Amino acid sequence: MSRKMSKRDADKLAKFARKYPIAALVIVIIVALAVFISQKTGGTVTVPMDGLYVHYIDVGQGDSELVCCGGEYMLIDAGEPSASDTVVNYIRDLGIKKLSYVVCTHGHADHCGGLDAVVESFEVETVFTSPYAGDAASYEIFVQAVADADLTLEVPELGAKYRLGDAQFEFIGPLSDHKNLNDDSLVMRLEYGDTSFLFTGDMTAKAEKELIDDGMDVRCDVLKVAHHGSSGSSCYQFLYEAQPQIGVISCEKGNEYGHPHEETLSRLSDADITVYRTDIEGSIVIFSDGMKVERRAA
Repeated sequence: MSRKMSKRDADKLAKFARKYPIAALVIVIIVALAVFISQKTGGTVTVPMDGLYVHYIDVGQGDSELVCCGGEYMLIDAGEPSASDTVVNYIRDLGIKKLSYVVCTHGHADHCGGLDAVVESFEVETVFTSPYAGDAASYEIFVQAVADADLTLEVPELGAKYRLGDAQFEFIGPLSDHKNLNDDSLVMRLEYGDTSFLFTGDMTAKAEKELIDDGMDVRCDVLKVAHHGSSGSSCYQFLYEAQPQIGVISCEKGNEYGHPHEETLSRLSDADITVYRTDIEGSIVIFSDGMKVERRAA
């Protein structure tokens, strides 16, 4: 913690400078360079490089996930507009200045609401969006922020492989236009070594069954439980096809929707899935070394 220099300290410093002017000048230059470098770099990145880390950021009643691998970073959603500062500061506190990917799963405010601030605050390489994202006000604000940053909204090709460090991911949904923004969520499966993560947006059981019927690979070690634990998602068939070890639910304590619903928690328990919840535990970090997954301290 910084403190004001006392008159005694100032006198000692002045005396030292008179007696050793060259040494004092060198010290001043070193301090000035250190301050300059610190301002330019914005600090040191504090995300370890020993594997893959997924941060399920506590944004209240919404979704936001930060994926970190090999010095490259991807943000999936950013909660409501009111969560903008939470997400931006979370990323900044890790020392991250550049995002390889920003993903908008769909156009509901509790997923895309904070993304405009993210695009304005960081260098971004690629922005992905659902082909059926809608035209809600929060989404249009995000679209304008992307345009102002001279970026292009890209609809990812289903089944195409993308890289993030040593990880690989692909989008496996949505398979069609459902006229329902929840079921039109981008669904992403990420692999790192022998481990995998599934990000589901807000898709309901209807879209889950479509993925299974179409033969999409939904197997994962870690599942971002769809739609904040709503009873309309995470059907038994989907959970048994996915076979996750861990399920993460992102929602707000005491939210008006009653998320997560007891029916969903019961199905997750029946499938022997360890559940972590942001409404109870705050932001959650899951680590993979390529062979196993485990929770780490946020």
